Amino acid sequence: MADQTTLTFEVRLETRDMYRFSLTTVFRRFRWFMLLMVFVALGLIVSLVSQDWHWEWSWQNTFGPLFVFVFMPYAFFVAPYFSSRKYLRKNPNLAGPFMYTILEKGIDVSGPHSQAHLNWDAITEARETSKQFLLYPQTAVAHVIPKRLLAEDQQATLRALIRSHVKKTTLRG
Repeated sequence: MADQTTLTFEVRLETRDMYRFSLTTVFRRFRWFMLLMVFVALGLIVSLVSQDWHWEWSWQNTFGPLFVFVFMPYAFFVAPYFSSRKYLRKNPNLAGPFMYTILEKGIDVSGPHSQAHLNWDAITEARETSKQFLLYPQTAVAHVIPKRLLAEDQQATLRALIRSHVKKTTLRG
């Protein structure tokens, strides 16, 4: 007889959940660019500390450090927060509540204005972060399941279901 594992829980997304998802997406897509910017920042700091370096105040000399130390943190940390907050405020359907029922045959999701069934084959990737489970039916679109809503045994059950049905997984436990 087939295993009849069923996991049911309600998801209400908050700004912090969407912000964490945004940061995960940004770091995955731009990690090499961010690493390059860290090396540029370190080079700039070493140059400033070096005694052989002479600074001339000009717009061009000021723009580089301004870009690295002001624009980059804003683009990678502040803007995703405001974007997440606005997205949840402008799209109340996203906040939920959503009722997830995860079964051996797939995932059922019902929200205030919609219902859907996803076969496990529709999930191309699954990731687990320190605070969330992310189930990707598309490259940049994910079902965000905050861990704070799941008990430890539910998290273990979800991991087991993901491992048995999704080929591309990155799980912690």
